[in-house]
Amino acid sequence: MTNNTDCRDQKTVLIVEDQPLLRQTMCEFLQDAFPDHNFLDAADGASALQASNAYRPVLVLMDKCLPDADGIDLTARLKALYPTIQVIVVSYRSGEVYEQRALAAGARAYLAKDRLATDLISEVAAAIGVAPATDMGTS
Repeated sequence: MTNNTDCRDQKTVLIVEDQPLLRQTMCEFLQDAFPDHNFLDAADGASALQASNAYRPVLVLMDKCLPDADGIDLTARLKALYPTIQVIVVSYRSGEVYEQRALAAGARAYLAKDRLATDLISEVAAAIGVAPATDMGTS
C-alpha cells in the first residue's frame, strides 16, 4: 500500500488496482485533479481492506479482477463494513452483467477501463462531491 501524502485530515480516496503502472497513473492523474484529497493505493484485496480500516476512505476505485479477490465481492464486503463508503468498480470487462453485479453489491458506478481517460474525473468528482481543479496542465 502506498500513501502519496501523509495528511490524515484530508479526505482519502483509495485506488485498488493490481497493475502497478495503471495504479500509479491513476493516483497521479487524480492527485492533479483533486489536490485537496489524499490518495492511497493498494495492489490486492487484503491491502484494500487494511487501508479501508486504517484510513476510512470516502471513495474506493476498485478493480474488478484482483489477484486475491473479486472486486465486486470485495465491494459488497466494504459496503457492509462501512455503509457510507463510495465505490466505483473499474474493469477491462465491459457488459451489462458486470455493471448490474457491481451496482447490486453497492457500487455507485461501474467504469470500463477503456473509458478512464474520458470518464474517471467526472465520476470521481460526482462521488466525492468536489469539482476537479480547473488547470490540470491540459491544453
